[in-house]
Amino acid sequence: MEFYKQPNYSRISPCVIVSDVQKSIDFYVQAFGFEVLEKHEHEGVVCGATLKLGEITFMLFAMGANGDDVKTPAQLGIRPGSSIYVYCQNVDELYQKALNYGATSLAEPQASFWGDRYCQLRDLDGYEWGFATYKQMA
Repeated sequence: MEFYKQPNYSRISPCVIVSDVQKSIDFYVQAFGFEVLEKHEHEGVVCGATLKLGEITFMLFAMGANGDDVKTPAQLGIRPGSSIYVYCQNVDELYQKALNYGATSLAEPQASFWGDRYCQLRDLDGYEWGFATYKQMA
């Protein structure tokens, strides 16, 4: 057992600021298949959560939760400088499901030269995601 980190958390846990934590939880669960590991409330409002997808943990925090003025990419009208790349069992199914729940397509599922069939999506707050299923090298 690794005692330097919380149980059930991955060593790398992306953390994003979102405009509405509960709305984001619902989106990530329905569109991308995450499970809720923890949900934190303050005065009856969901202000943070940790989600899990396989061995990945992913944290959400409400804007202003720590007294800062951080904004989401969507609020700033910019593309983020990084994206999150996640392997899944069926990228084509995930892509369609994500679109049905409000994700925006940046690239439809396609074969890549590095062996993945992948797509790119934007979530409700403007963060960019790549989802892939390994096929074989082209």
